[in-house]
Amino acid sequence: MKTMKAWSMAFIFAVMLSMVGCSGKGATETTGEGAKPAENASGNESQTAATPETKEEQPPKEAEEKLDFGGKPLRIGQWWGMDAYLNDEEKAKQKKVEEKYNTKIEYVTVEDTTARLITSSVAGEPFADIVMIPIREAFPKLVIEGYVQPLDGVIDLDNPAFGKNPVTIGNGKYQGKQYGVTLPYTESHGLFYDKTLLQKLGLPDPYELQEKGEWTWDKFLDMLKQVKASGKVPLYFDSESLLASVLIYTNEGQIEDEATNKFVLEEPNAMEALQFFNDLYNVHKVVGRTDGADFGSGKTAFVNGYRWDNLGYVKDKPNDIGYVFFPKGPKAKEYVTPYDKMNLWFIPQGVENPKAVLAAWSELYEFDVEKGKQIQLQKEEPNMKNKESLDTMKKMFDSPYKLINYQAYVGLPDVLEEAFKNIANGKESPSQAVQRIKPMAQGAIDVTTKK
Repeated sequence: MKTMKAWSMAFIFAVMLSMVGCSGKGATETTGEGAKPAENASGNESQTAATPETKEEQPPKEAEEKLDFGGKPLRIGQWWGMDAYLNDEEKAKQKKVEEKYNTKIEYVTVEDTTARLITSSVAGEPFADIVMIPIREAFPKLVIEGYVQPLDGVIDLDNPAFGKNPVTIGNGKYQGKQYGVTLPYTESHGLFYDKTLLQKLGLPDPYELQEKGEWTWDKFLDMLKQVKASGKVPLYFDSESLLASVLIYTNEGQIEDEATNKFVLEEPNAMEALQFFNDLYNVHKVVGRTDGADFGSGKTAFVNGYRWDNLGYVKDKPNDIGYVFFPKGPKAKEYVTPYDKMNLWFIPQGVENPKAVLAAWSELYEFDVEKGKQIQLQKEEPNMKNKESLDTMKKMFDSPYKLINYQAYVGLPDVLEEAFKNIANGKESPSQAVQRIKPMAQGAIDVTTKK
């Protein structure tokens, strides 16, 4: 169900307007004089504060840099034909940007932005001035191989679109340098659940447990076992590897440590999560092997899902459907949002006017965090069954964000996902699987980071 083309296009557009994002795999306010470089803004403040007696002794004010494209287009690289989804307000903002910066917006649509960026850069002409790329493909590969520009000294941190943007500042850095930018709202990823089915079985509502801080692995497992006893499917998840990853991050664990470039799956919190993962499949046998297509009709209790999955899992379903965070593991202090589909915007190496590109791009979209969240929630309201689900979605937008990013390391996905499948199928214990793949996993990280 999750691979349907229409859903993918909807997600991609929503991520662009609401963030990961999600993915690809899917809102707007001008920033006024946001084109001024940060260093110029600082200089202007000191000169304004000068007294009349010393004014004549000040050095001549440096002329403000003019961010002008000189009639050349601003090329925006993406894979879903985003120009077809612009509303009237966004089209009006685009026109203002074109007039202000003496440019014409061009949406360059290619199937694989990473591959096109590499081939066009090798040929000496990046295909776009700013490109959306999945973060797992950008970090570390495109950074290490020099295909994207570092933005330190280019990005205007006095512009709220960047300096007060927690998603850009928190996720757009690699090894301490800023490379990626995006909109200032995170995404959602949690559990859709069949409220009608759970009520019929006399089970507690997960949302009520969540609000009391009692939505834990133990409560979740108890519900799954009771659903199984009723003859229904307790849980469907997109893949074994995604479920394992979610459990690791909801127990304050990690797969790899980006700061040290170390494979850390053998650490206690992660191993505790893998043991719970093993038990769900092999001891309690509560994870269904179906595709989740029958969810919402009283046959399946829980499915994992992103914000845009309400189109298939909630809207037009006969039963009432709820939405909650993933339950907390024993080591977790709070609910988190593990997310594997984040996309960021990058400026290719070779683009000659990165300041103008960032300034113009920042005026195309909505960067006020709270306003942006409300706009997104208003868009999702028709697709949700109840206000509690919207409340959870808003909380997810504000929650700690755990980026599942092991796919960024060349060769690691094959090694890791094989281990997760072996655990789920009872072929290896968690400790056996982790010890077996540890050298290969660390090797994949080392090769990717050129250690």
